[in-house]
Amino acid sequence: MEIGLLTLGDHVPDPHTGQRISQAQRHSNILQYIHLAEPLGFDALLLGEHHFSDFIVSAPQLFLAEVAARTENLRLGTAVTLLAHHDPVQIAEDFATLDVLSGGRAEIMAGRGVEPETYAHYGQDASKSQDMLLEAIDLLRRLWTEEEIHWQGTFRPPLKGVTLQPRPVQTPHPPIWIAPGSLESALRAGKQGLCIAVTPAACGLPMMGEMIASYREAWSAAGHTGRGQVAASAHVYVGDGKEDALEYFKSYHVPFQKWVFSLRTGGDPATLKLPPHTQDFTGPDAVPMAGDPAYIRDRCLAWKERFGLDRLIVQFDHAGQPWEKVMGSLRRFSEHVLGELR
Repeated sequence: MEIGLLTLGDHVPDPHTGQRISQAQRHSNILQYIHLAEPLGFDALLLGEHHFSDFIVSAPQLFLAEVAARTENLRLGTAVTLLAHHDPVQIAEDFATLDVLSGGRAEIMAGRGVEPETYAHYGQDASKSQDMLLEAIDLLRRLWTEEEIHWQGTFRPPLKGVTLQPRPVQTPHPPIWIAPGSLESALRAGKQGLCIAVTPAACGLPMMGEMIASYREAWSAAGHTGRGQVAASAHVYVGDGKEDALEYFKSYHVPFQKWVFSLRTGGDPATLKLPPHTQDFTGPDAVPMAGDPAYIRDRCLAWKERFGLDRLIVQFDHAGQPWEKVMGSLRRFSEHVLGELR
């Protein structure tokens, strides 16, 4: 099982002090965090993309290109690229360039995002987001695999005999991961022969299990070899043994989840009622992970066994936590957990 390091770049106040660091400091912290991915032994680095909110990473390609110059083996991808907001030709060029510069280590994860208002800011109809995403993925694959494109779509001007430059290194193309939000999208990804990366914080573990099973059934029914590639993400805190790691983590993670769900629903974070799975920290279907290294290791291995994961994506730097806590948790995971997961 590969282990990926994730940041989504949230820039929120510490819920205990109300203090928020500057955007410049948050970006500096993100750079420190992602520069440790390869030295600490992670297999992949993934960055989110958001717009017009307090998730302040809006151009993950720039971060990934910077890391590409400093690393040799680390896989470099997004989580997610909001493909419907972009011209697929530009995204194809960006990630083909990243693939060339990194010697064939680029990946892309495509999704529609969780903030409906972003579509309005881009002058787009959110009800057409699924159609826009599907068209963009189809064009992206064709641009990377065909030498001369003649293409007609709905959401961008036609292409008449163009050849994308540069050509990506990986064949047939850099991996495309889909972030499914439903069984239907998981089935579609399996049929298309794409990878999936599920966010259980959004759907819960039982639904994640159904998505993965549906994906693999569709993969097999479509005649693809193997069983596809499946990833899942988790927010993690590895305690130092001198504190109540669970209580510490709850005090940050619960306010953070209220804020995230308020972005999706438009509700007030102060009064919003979270889905039960977001507040389960200890049960068999618990999604967030907090505890000592042995507990975290066992939880991660349980996910691998239960879902047959090919990649586990872990995030430590969220919810306005003190930076020394984030760094300590990250290093303890590397030193005491990561090796055993392999």
